[in-house]
Amino acid sequence: MRVPLWTLPLMVLAGALLGAALTWQVTRDKGEPAIVRGTVTGVNSDGTAIGFTADSGSREGEGLALIADVPWTDAAGVLHGGTRPTCLLPGSSGQRLELGILDVGGRGDWPSRAVMWVHCLN
Repeated sequence: MRVPLWTLPLMVLAGALLGAALTWQVTRDKGEPAIVRGTVTGVNSDGTAIGFTADSGSREGEGLALIADVPWTDAAGVLHGGTRPTCLLPGSSGQRLELGILDVGGRGDWPSRAVMWVHCLN
């Protein structure tokens, strides 16, 4: 069986499109945190999770885990590490923050997104 020569470019194009689609699917989640500004709706009693509403309203009341002692900056822009952010005291709410949020794919009672860094805005 002989294939017409004009079909060769179509087969190359189809292969390239399939390769691009597979590459996009594999590399689309690079593990980079989303940078989101918003307001804390509450900090749990041990300071390991917060409720958060983004300025865009897209994350209203979303639960986020605070993994260990995340890097954080205070309102003056001073970098801190090895401690909990002072703007996220247990039982507090209403703080303005900028967060680095990473999708960790959690299941069960643990939030599926974690805070990787905090910038206290007030």
